[in-house]
Amino acid sequence: MPVGVMIDCLCIIAGGLVGAKIKDKVPSRIIQPLNIVFGICAIAIGMVSLIKLSSLPAVILSLILGTLIGELLRFDDKIKGIFGKAISRMHFQVEGDRREYMNFYVTVAAVFCASGTNIFGAFSEGMTGDFTVLLSKASMDIFASLIFAAVLGAAMLIIVIPQFLILAACFYASRFVMPLISEPMLADFIAVGGLMTLALGFAIAKIKDIRAVNMLPALILVFPVSYLFHLFLE
Repeated sequence: MPVGVMIDCLCIIAGGLVGAKIKDKVPSRIIQPLNIVFGICAIAIGMVSLIKLSSLPAVILSLILGTLIGELLRFDDKIKGIFGKAISRMHFQVEGDRREYMNFYVTVAAVFCASGTNIFGAFSEGMTGDFTVLLSKASMDIFASLIFAAVLGAAMLIIVIPQFLILAACFYASRFVMPLISEPMLADFIAVGGLMTLALGFAIAKIKDIRAVNMLPALILVFPVSYLFHLFLE
């Protein structure tokens, strides 16, 4: 059973419910600085993850190619469309500018669904049964979801569905995938995830509007690219 995955998702649901409930009671002068703080925290996490890289050229090439694919396929627009339809069908209220709301919504979705830490934690739990990584992430996610839900409302809870599906898939696939992944390849994967988290941090803190979702293909490309770089170097 993916215990760590479920704990993380339940923490996000708990934080999201509380955040949605206090949404109209907490002034924006409190919410906005906290968003900036979470953005800065994401930037710090991304920098720490980036330090763990094994091959800088492999990480850079993966990110460039992955972003190019994401831009060509318009991942950002498609994911916004999917979440937008779900929000409309479930009759969640969107306040303010819808475009700005959906930009922030997709950024938050990427933080919870495509975090390198979350994916690594799911793989680690599937292989060893140790869910320490996900437990640590859950302790942060419960507060992050509370703040994000105070901005996005109850609609943020929809994000838990794809998050659980992605992390559960990583958990069950880990026994087949992890034996094929070397330590340098895993280090480069974490580094690419760190760069994505760095970009998401800039978006959350509203320092720079970056469509980080378009970088998602890099998380898959980094494995073959890293393998080929290390094979060539050896």
